[in-house]
Amino acid sequence: MGIKKVIVKIYIKCLIIQFKFRKMLLGFDNANLMLQRVDKRAIIPILRAGGAKIADECIFKTPLFIDNAKGTYKNLKIGKHVSIGANTYIDLMDEVLIGDYTGVGPGVSFLTHWHVGEVPMKKLFPYKTEKIIIEANCFIGINSTILYGAELEEFTLISSQTLISEKYKTGSLVAGNPAKITNKLSEKVIAKIVNK
Repeated sequence: MGIKKVIVKIYIKCLIIQFKFRKMLLGFDNANLMLQRVDKRAIIPILRAGGAKIADECIFKTPLFIDNAKGTYKNLKIGKHVSIGANTYIDLMDEVLIGDYTGVGPGVSFLTHWHVGEVPMKKLFPYKTEKIIIEANCFIGINSTILYGAELEEFTLISSQTLISEKYKTGSLVAGNPAKITNKLSEKVIAKIVNK
């Protein structure tokens, strides 16, 4: 192992210690702010140290915004070879599950709950929380929003600036606000992708 790799490893360990120290001394919310400014090489080790399950070969770009984590990142579960773009917002009031080989463009928001606040309107729109499931081999375009209860089956492609609030079947190509299926990958095309 070269000297540069050793220095980077020590640097990342120091950032994890800083995260744990801030969590202990100043609280989880303060420590969580590190994800907005920290070196992107430290994102995954910090998330894992906070309880997230993240497989190998993932890439996170900064800044990363995580909200409603309630003192732990345990509601975040990410498969292998996943790429998360800069300025991604993840609401961890409920689980966010992202499958292997999935790409998430910059500025994507994952919102796992609905809460209008402590106002009279809450009688019409009660609090709701539900997990988000993104299966393997999906792509979510820049500035899209994935709402609570949404599920993307394998090989689903979401165009940029799309609002997703429901379940989409394998191979769906989805765009718009409100989201609509614009096309579908054939089984033959999916088989080609899988067999390469």
